[in-house]
Amino acid sequence: MFSKPSRLQTLLLMLPTWAFAHSVLIFRVLPLNPTGGVLEPSKVLPFVLLFSLAAGFACLASFVAARRAAALGWSLPTVIALLIHVPFLGAGLALWLAATGDEQEKESVSPTAVAGRLVVPFLVAAAACLLLSFGLTKLAEQGQLPLGLKSVGGYFGLATFLALPFAIGVSGGVVIRRAGGTFGQAVGAAMTLVGSVILALCACFMEGIICVVMAAPIGAALAFFGVVGGYFLARKKAADGTLQSAAWLSIVVIVALEGWNPPAPLENITSSEVIINAPVERVWAELHDIRNLPPTDNLLFQFGIAHPVSTVTDGQGVGAARLCKLSTGDMPEIITVWKPGQELRFKVLSTPPSMRELGFFGQTIDTTHIHSAYASLEGGFKLTTLPDGRTKLVGESHYLLNIAPAAYWNLWTEEIVHMVQLRVMEHVKIRAEAGPKSAK
Repeated sequence: MFSKPSRLQTLLLMLPTWAFAHSVLIFRVLPLNPTGGVLEPSKVLPFVLLFSLAAGFACLASFVAARRAAALGWSLPTVIALLIHVPFLGAGLALWLAATGDEQEKESVSPTAVAGRLVVPFLVAAAACLLLSFGLTKLAEQGQLPLGLKSVGGYFGLATFLALPFAIGVSGGVVIRRAGGTFGQAVGAAMTLVGSVILALCACFMEGIICVVMAAPIGAALAFFGVVGGYFLARKKAADGTLQSAAWLSIVVIVALEGWNPPAPLENITSSEVIINAPVERVWAELHDIRNLPPTDNLLFQFGIAHPVSTVTDGQGVGAARLCKLSTGDMPEIITVWKPGQELRFKVLSTPPSMRELGFFGQTIDTTHIHSAYASLEGGFKLTTLPDGRTKLVGESHYLLNIAPAAYWNLWTEEIVHMVQLRVMEHVKIRAEAGPKSAK
């Protein structure tokens, strides 16, 4: 299978394996601690496994590069296999290997050959779209474009997350069907192209690890539906251009609609509860100052998602100041409800960035959407004494989500808010059950 890797196999196997190996072995992309530094490995085995996996991927990338160079008749394929591991230069060399084809590949009408010929043009088109989006965003920040172009998180949310993968799927389905390929091959080609766009986003420092992981499911699903439409509707050659043109023009239409009539932000209230084996007075006493939260073992938090580190209340009663220290900055609050042993509520005055986004090359990426996509509005705790003397503690968060499509991103946000609530309340539970503390 790999004695003569095709263009498609070269891109699909070599670029992802090269990117992963570079991230771990060269740029040392590891989970972050709350201050943004790289965590020191506390356990040897997980890091040994991670580096071993990266080394294996590096060997696979070198093997594919060597076989591809030999198939193309290049001299010194072994040297080529080593050169792809030169930072940044290796990516260009990998793309060159995928873009270059012999006469047999150029004339072949097989699905993989056709898809391979489309890969590099799609990468170039994706890079052009990214540059255009960057330029338009800068104009919007200077007030030269409607506010709507800025309010969806710094770039066109629906166009990026819905229309682009769908159009890629339609084009993949049409092209592969006209080449005589199967539906499965069309899906594979479309997913490869979507992966290429993701690599371009990461290479341009527009996205990081967490955002790519979160966006991958919706991108893959819409690309699949695009393949279904393109593959099964393109029964006539005359329909090829019509279908593809309609799919790609839909991106322009959605960009215009988002710019002049942006999607409304989504408001949501999420709550979690824990049962604490302590009286309500003791639990209430622990809610004022929630200090010294332990280091988190949550993978999303370790890779940069904002999470609480401590909370301090200055004074008592309605109007008292409350400061929640997050891993990404301070979140000042003011007490709005103060009912000892019953309820504590507060209004959030400002929200720090929703994450410290870690790029694939080890750097922290400061994108617009991490500042504007999420805003915490208010929150609070309700305490209820149970018949057996225990306490039910309910945490509630009211937040605003300003990124499209909001319904999809809220699936992630709601789960993350639950994690944040439980992190705080589990700490209160441990402290309350450990021993008495004088109530205030």
